[in-house]
Amino acid sequence: MKRQHICKIMTSLLLVCSMTLFSGCAMDDAENWLTDAIRQAFGGGDNDNEGTSCTVYFLDVGQGDSTLIITDSASILIDAGEQSAGDDVLADLQQYGVETLDWIICTHPHADHIGGFSILLDYAADYSDLTIENAMMPDLLDSMIPTTQTYENFLDGIEKNDISITTAEEMTLDLGSASLQIIPSPGTDYSSLNDYSICAYLTCGETSFFFTGDASEPEETNLLEAGQVQSVDVLKVGHHGSKESSTEAFLGAMQPSYAVISCEADNSYGHPTSEALERLEVYCGTQIWRTDKDGTVEITSDGETLTVTTEKG
Repeated sequence: MKRQHICKIMTSLLLVCSMTLFSGCAMDDAENWLTDAIRQAFGGGDNDNEGTSCTVYFLDVGQGDSTLIITDSASILIDAGEQSAGDDVLADLQQYGVETLDWIICTHPHADHIGGFSILLDYAADYSDLTIENAMMPDLLDSMIPTTQTYENFLDGIEKNDISITTAEEMTLDLGSASLQIIPSPGTDYSSLNDYSICAYLTCGETSFFFTGDASEPEETNLLEAGQVQSVDVLKVGHHGSKESSTEAFLGAMQPSYAVISCEADNSYGHPTSEALERLEVYCGTQIWRTDKDGTVEITSDGETLTVTTEKG
């Protein structure tokens, strides 16, 4: 992003010099033209990203995952934490003015990712100030489909709202000022539900985000082999920063500048691990945010630049 701005300014300066030296342009006219050019280069005038905006909230749900995407015309919720976090997620939706969730995306059916959905679905079935339009889940082998009460509660909520579950496949959701590319796990025979996680690539103008669910090394490797990994500005770190995720090869292909880790303070898993943090620091330096320390992390894009705000910052 910065490199593009510098190129625009250098081009503007060269054009002004040419105008002044070779076409007899008055200095005042040249200065006015340069001012307009600089304003456009830095987003202050007409440009391809004018009116483009989106905000991504990495919600603090303890040892779980939940990400809310809001654009000019759509709202998407990726995961909803444990059931105990459901009321907090509902309060967040109300705080941010969300009355319709165009999609809820269950990256994979572990309790710390889908538990809170049952609270939202029950509420939406009973009250008119929240509507849930669509739901998405990964394609799972029959042997991997859970039989937990959490999963049953989720399915009951889907039925109460008369929603059909969409099985994840390669598709792009039009979010108005942004787009969300759905990336289903390319593997079909993993030993862990984590590696069936739905991933997604969000683009808003020239800025980008990658969401990973709980993907760890097996899925990361298959994503690389399938050519599904591209450079991004912001990475939602896989599996809460476990040592099995955010591998060197995966990060090397992605080259993120920002990273966000969703985890609970002093959790029993030791997330995020020192190994994952060391690998992330190579690319992100100090631009690594954690919900256990920072609370909810809000990243807003105007199509060219990113602004980070933290709940505890």
